[in-house]
Amino acid sequence: MINKKTIFILNLLLCIGCSSIVKKVIPLSPLPTPTGKYTIGTTQYHWLDDSRQEWFSKEDTTDFRELMVQIWYPSDQKPTEEPVAYMDFLEQRIPEVAKQVGLPKFMITQISEISTNSYYDIPISNKEQQFPVLIFSHGLGGMRVQNTAYIQELVSHGYIIAAMDHTYDANITIFPDGRKRLYDSNLPEGLTDSTEAYNIRYKQLNARTSDVVFVLDELEKLNSDKNHPQFFNKLKLDNVGIFGHSFGGATSISTAYNDPRITACFTLDAWFEIIPHHILNSGLKTPFFHLGQERWKKPLNYKNRDNLIKNSSGPNWVSTFLGSKHFDYIDLPLFTNYTKRFKLTGEIDPIAFYKTLNELHLTFFNFYIKKIDTFLPKSIDEKISFLTIENSNNTTE
Repeated sequence: MINKKTIFILNLLLCIGCSSIVKKVIPLSPLPTPTGKYTIGTTQYHWLDDSRQEWFSKEDTTDFRELMVQIWYPSDQKPTEEPVAYMDFLEQRIPEVAKQVGLPKFMITQISEISTNSYYDIPISNKEQQFPVLIFSHGLGGMRVQNTAYIQELVSHGYIIAAMDHTYDANITIFPDGRKRLYDSNLPEGLTDSTEAYNIRYKQLNARTSDVVFVLDELEKLNSDKNHPQFFNKLKLDNVGIFGHSFGGATSISTAYNDPRITACFTLDAWFEIIPHHILNSGLKTPFFHLGQERWKKPLNYKNRDNLIKNSSGPNWVSTFLGSKHFDYIDLPLFTNYTKRFKLTGEIDPIAFYKTLNELHLTFFNFYIKKIDTFLPKSIDEKISFLTIENSNNTTE
């Protein structure tokens, strides 16, 4: 494990201009290359929901909910330009990202060396009349690009994916005019009333769910707007999938419960603790696959998970990556093995983790969204030592 003296020395090296030494000491790996046939295009939108007052701006009655939304889409073009950087506005993002993941800033700074496999505003593919749509929701203090590697893999196989920074819940949200909204989703200091605490979390979850519903509404507008030829009549929106990490997993469940356009839900180490009782007691009708670590600190998280599964009528699975930790389910361990030394991630080889999760993602959404192929997670379980299917109501395998 890296001790405080080592961290101090590495920070000092950066301060005196020896970042090249740090790159040699802690090299970062590039994102894996997607395996599908499509090149990946990406673009961003700044959308204002003037039907919702910003819940976090309690004293400003003129402040409406604003979102930064990124869309990834399939393309046939072989680009000649450079791919987009992993994060925009890097200097402003570095301190906030480092704070949320618990890593020193010098490690986050090195993400400037990482590019994606996505290209800005290249033409969408004409090989298919329409492409199925998936939504991704990030975790508490996360960001829309935190699962870029997994998003790109799905897009390369013919999906359009939209992800938003949940404003005030993301580590930082930066609007095109330079305005910033920092993370502000911690519970008030000194709060001891558990009922009040859960009521706050329920309101945050409701805001996040409304974010996804709003984005789906805006995607429907893009799909029917001839003035936006990039996506005009290219989005298949009657059968939408959703996936998310942590609080994004809870958001995925809540949206699948509330919006009939969502017809399949996949969660990554989801935060079940803050899902309202009416959802837990009613369950989901949509196909639902949960993948997570073996245990959370609070037993209530998995008590709620099991209650949701018990009451769900749609096909569902509860699965575990043995030995994994919460941050294994984002891109972070793909960049560097030093996340293990900081005890942020488990002992699973990051590429083996990545390939297995991609296989689960792709076969699940292909079957339930594209209506092709088969979804046989038990067959994946049999060949992967760190995957176990703990519970399922599906009897077709």
